[in-house]
Amino acid sequence: MKMLQGNVLVTEVEKETTTSGGIILTDTGAIDKATQPGLVLAISPEVEEIGTLEIGDQVHLKWPEAQPINVDGEKAAIIHYSHIKAIL
Repeated sequence: MKMLQGNVLVTEVEKETTTSGGIILTDTGAIDKATQPGLVLAISPEVEEIGTLEIGDQVHLKWPEAQPINVDGEKAAIIHYSHIKAIL
């Protein structure tokens, strides 16, 4: 899939469900989704020119701003580059 006009294709990254000490973490719903990192699957040529974001990067983003889509049977989302807040 080719992104256009400053858009980025991302998918959710699975969060750890247990800590290194063996504590089981529970799902906190909407709050959990808001802090869920994303994995960059594709970037537009405009984003590629900027040079700070690459395919395979893990990022923090504003999930409510993302447009959910289905890519090859997998959940993904299209989001504008400006809604990505950090590269992990």
